[in-house]
Amino acid sequence: MQFEHLSSGDEFNVKTFEKLRGDDMRLLAALLEDPYPPHFNERRAKELGYPDLLNQGPANCSYLVQTVIEKLNSPSDIRSFDIRFHDMVFAGETVTATATVEETRTEDSEGIVDLSIALEKEDGTVAVDGTATAMFPLE
Repeated sequence: MQFEHLSSGDEFNVKTFEKLRGDDMRLLAALLEDPYPPHFNERRAKELGYPDLLNQGPANCSYLVQTVIEKLNSPSDIRSFDIRFHDMVFAGETVTATATVEETRTEDSEGIVDLSIALEKEDGTVAVDGTATAMFPLE
């Protein structure tokens, strides 16, 4: 993607993650040494009133990062990433990550793109949102 072709309001990228798997949540809980039972124990999740296993916050964040870096030359081209968590995501749900151009500008011979980012559940609930800033080389 070229900086010159981006303008405010452009949809930078959209990625859908369908029917999130409980096995992935269990694996991530093990890798992160996450002791919170709703991330790996369905029975405990249901006892706490959750419909299924609870997805980890870092996993939800990763969906947004994937959406941004897919169009960049390198992951290190992300200059800032700021998110807020609003709702929980559970096993079996489908989420869509979006990045929309808010502003483009040049600074120090680099193309800078400010993005609004969001992770939305199928019912329209925004689970996570925020902003990201990325760098593009000027051609």
